[in-house]
Amino acid sequence: MKRMKYPYSKCHNLLNVLTIILVVLCCFTACIDEGDRLYTNIRAFFRYTRVITTPPLHRALGNPGQFCKITFEKNGRYVFASPNGESYVYTPTALDQYGKPEFVAGFIVGTSGIPDLTGNFYSVAFDLVCPNCYRDNAIPRKCDFDSKNHTIVKCSLCSRSYNLDNGGIVVAGKSGRPLYRYRMSYAPATGVLFIQN
Repeated sequence: MKRMKYPYSKCHNLLNVLTIILVVLCCFTACIDEGDRLYTNIRAFFRYTRVITTPPLHRALGNPGQFCKITFEKNGRYVFASPNGESYVYTPTALDQYGKPEFVAGFIVGTSGIPDLTGNFYSVAFDLVCPNCYRDNAIPRKCDFDSKNHTIVKCSLCSRSYNLDNGGIVVAGKSGRPLYRYRMSYAPATGVLFIQN
């Protein structure tokens, strides 16, 4: 039986092509993984249809560098607070109770003061909890706005500060995880806000 011989160069070229395909596939996988890490995998849900009539939230979603803290009282009311102390309380209706909010400690919602690569300002939603205290010690400690810089929130327990304009990364204190970020959509024409994960 006669054996077929393949020239070395054809096998070498085939190996090069396969190697290039493998490298390209790995690059695509890395990009997808990086995008998934932008958002936390913690369950969250909030639907609010009255953004236009809620001054602290409306201002935060319409102006770069503005943020609003959203907390939930035990009696079910929603509290919207700006960094300067202005607040608005909303009593949910039966329809609002249909989609009950889910979160760890509340939300921080607003518009980043730093534009993206296209020059557009984008809205973000973070959980109000300090992610490092919550993950390390199971303590749902709420962050609060810095009194001098309203794009910074601080944890009073671990003394970390987080920059809301820069993806919620730690900017002061011990290094650690950034704030938990959620997927968010906002339709200015209808005044409807959705936060979910």
